[in-house]
Amino acid sequence: MEFAKLGSETIFLMPNWKWVALAGLFAAGFLLQKAFQFLFSKWKGHSRLKNLHIMVRHFLELPIQSPLAWVLISLLWHSGIEGLELGTKFEKYLLLINQVIQCFYLIRLAYLGVEAFGLWIDEVVKKTENTLDDQLAPMATKTLKVFVVIFGSLILLQNFGFNVMSLLAGLGLGGLALALAAQDTAANVFGSITIILDRPFQVGDYVKVGDTEGTVEEIGFRSTRIRSFYQSLISIPNAVMAKEKIDNMGARPTRRIRHVLGVTCDTSNMKLQQYMEQIRYYLTQHPLVTKEDIRVNLQSLGDFSLQVLVQFFVITSDTQEEFQLQEDFLIEARVLAEKLQVEFAFPTQTLQLQDLSTNKPPQMNM
Repeated sequence: MEFAKLGSETIFLMPNWKWVALAGLFAAGFLLQKAFQFLFSKWKGHSRLKNLHIMVRHFLELPIQSPLAWVLISLLWHSGIEGLELGTKFEKYLLLINQVIQCFYLIRLAYLGVEAFGLWIDEVVKKTENTLDDQLAPMATKTLKVFVVIFGSLILLQNFGFNVMSLLAGLGLGGLALALAAQDTAANVFGSITIILDRPFQVGDYVKVGDTEGTVEEIGFRSTRIRSFYQSLISIPNAVMAKEKIDNMGARPTRRIRHVLGVTCDTSNMKLQQYMEQIRYYLTQHPLVTKEDIRVNLQSLGDFSLQVLVQFFVITSDTQEEFQLQEDFLIEARVLAEKLQVEFAFPTQTLQLQDLSTNKPPQMNM
């Protein structure tokens, strides 16, 4: 009787037994949250889950057990609080706090779901040859994450009693002023969309944009980052990239190598023909040189040399390999010249002095 009387007494606008029941409800919730988290962790390790879709597997591999357990506990608390019929503003505040907890962990689950989607998309685009998709997938994932956070925040504000539609209308006027102040940022975003859709280059391509030349490392929302020859990282706004003429040298199926070899003017026609034939034979036998584009011809009679044009194309997309092939050719050109006793010319001048007493024109070479 004393316990019944004690339980029926009212403290802080509620009977004592409701305070005890409410405390037991919260304590049971914290204990069950740990139990649910443990059970979900065990369930995630079940072997049968490996047969699920790869995106679902990625989602289960993420730390979802804690937010999932809290969502279930928030549902339990909601039912318990309403069942106790507290009948005061205190019940309203408890339900509001419980809704905030529930919304927070639902947003967390949605965020992890987007992350699992991004991991799945990353695996899909890595199987394609287009490396630009490797940049598009992270950008899409980041956009979805921002959308989840914004949409979840609006739901939270709605639970707190804010009129979200009025808030959005007010933000619309402020957004207009912000858009006018952020025209460059908007232009860069649209420039990045243009680059992604048009695909003038891919990550890893060697490009020339205006005065900038280097390898594309990253395509972001605002700018494209290019690694130059001297290893500096240059960021070019995407609005500029969308307007500039882009020379994508990385898309070349072959690379041109061109040199003008100057041999001395006293080289006989026979030796010159033999030298050009030996160079032509060397190039036709090289496995990485395209046979139909070999040019080895006497280009011009220079002031101090016979200029032989050598032009050919090599099948490579690697700049380092291109330089190595060019070095191999130049060394071979020197070896052939030594073999045929052909000398390379260098600038010379001949000064002639006339002796007026003997009328003999002695010569002096310089």
